[in-house]
Amino acid sequence: MAHSKQPFSRRDAVKAGLGVAGALTLLSSRTAGALAETQALSLREDDKHHDDDAWASQIEAALGGTKGMFEDNGVFKVDLPRTDIQATIFGIAVEPDFALDTEVVFKRVGDQTVMKFEACLLDAEVNPVLSAWLDQHLDPELEQFTALHNHYLGDSPAIRFMHGFAVGDAAKIAGGLYKALKDNSGTPFGHGEEPPGDPGFDWKKVTHILGGTGELANGILTVSVARKEDFRQRGVKLPTEMEFESVFTFQSIGNSQVASTGEFVVLKDEADPVARELRKRNILVTALHSHELDVKPNVYYLHSWATGDPIKVAHDLRAALNHTNSDFT
Repeated sequence: MAHSKQPFSRRDAVKAGLGVAGALTLLSSRTAGALAETQALSLREDDKHHDDDAWASQIEAALGGTKGMFEDNGVFKVDLPRTDIQATIFGIAVEPDFALDTEVVFKRVGDQTVMKFEACLLDAEVNPVLSAWLDQHLDPELEQFTALHNHYLGDSPAIRFMHGFAVGDAAKIAGGLYKALKDNSGTPFGHGEEPPGDPGFDWKKVTHILGGTGELANGILTVSVARKEDFRQRGVKLPTEMEFESVFTFQSIGNSQVASTGEFVVLKDEADPVARELRKRNILVTALHSHELDVKPNVYYLHSWATGDPIKVAHDLRAALNHTNSDFT
């Protein structure tokens, strides 16, 4: 059974719904392996699906009985923390929910489902998983491998992130990803909802400073900050919860200090100002890359690493975020 959003349960209701005005549009005609912009199928936001729980339950079953939860705007998310990996970043032991998390998100559009994933993998797992994912032949015109890269520096073992995109029957595309990960990686499946836990610092204040939505899991704080743009990926208009948010995680490391990873969603003219602000504040820039191949407007993802007092770190990250077109609360 799919989980609804509950207070202090994975995503705390720090921010009210992130409304996305207008219609969700799937451009359904295909040309040369891409969706052509003709014969649009529109889905109004106020259209209600009376079988959302059944739809989500199919996804959970296809992902090995792993529980997920609904985000805002009808997005269903399943987190797959790599609890099988013990890793450090710059010598600091990191928790799976902090830096080792595979995330899969789903959105209904008409009678189809859009799926995006960010898979956390070890070096030896990357190509076996990729081959298995591509060999599913779910739909050669829609299935996509969209990015492969690091997010961190100083990580041991080295952690890679593979991104992908698919449109089709929810159970089929989720099952294809499950098979690729289950057979070729140590990704755990079948777990229930994670408890929020105590992060050991004033997480509500950190969330407020960053101007986003706070989410707790096993004592790890994740803050998501939306952007103001409307995004389309392969002709599909997607809400910000479909991985177009800047995301920041915080883990207590003792002595009233935290470690923080950042993932800034930036337009091309924002990357340099954000990087300059971070370096001015002695925050490390650890990666800059794309996650998608076909998205409008084109966005990039700038990753960061910081340690220190949680309130100071939050203020420093917010100063960098101020150089972006973010939709603060």
